[in-house]
Amino acid sequence: MKARILWIEGKRAESPPFVPSLRKKGYVIETVPTGSEAFRQLPGFDPDLVVVNAASMRTSGKRICRSLREMTDGVPVLLISMPDRDPEEISADVILALPFTSRKLLNRIRPLLPGEGKNQLHVGPIRLDLERRRMNCQGRESTLTPRLTHLLK
Repeated sequence: MKARILWIEGKRAESPPFVPSLRKKGYVIETVPTGSEAFRQLPGFDPDLVVVNAASMRTSGKRICRSLREMTDGVPVLLISMPDRDPEEISADVILALPFTSRKLLNRIRPLLPGEGKNQLHVGPIRLDLERRRMNCQGRESTLTPRLTHLLK
C-alpha cells in the first residue's frame, strides 16, 4: 500500500503541478485549498505526510504548520515556500524553496514516509532500511556500514 499524502495548495498555484507526478508514482493524494479545510479532512483521511504549499497561498505557512503539529501525532510536514521567505521558526520537518524539480520533491518525501516491507525498521524518530543500509533520523539520512547497520538493528 502506498503512502497517503494530504496536500494543501491554494488556488493561486504558480508552481509546477507536482501532484500528478506523485500520483503517477502510486501515492494516494488528497488535495485541499486551505488550512482550515485540511484540518477538517485530517481525521477521516489519516495521512502519512502533509505537504503545505505556502508559496501558492502567499503565506509563510507558519501558522498552518504549528496547527498541524498540535492536531497530528507525529505526522511529518513538508513546507514548500518562496525563495525570499525566511524559514525561521517554522515547525516543518522539511522546507523546500521554489524552484525545484519533481525528482527533488520525491527524494525529500521518501525519507519522511513510513517504510514499506519487512526490511524497514521504525522506532521513535529512527527509520532503518536494512536492505539499503540507510538510517533516517529527524529528516537526516545517513548511509551506514554493514557493522553499524547490524549494531543499530
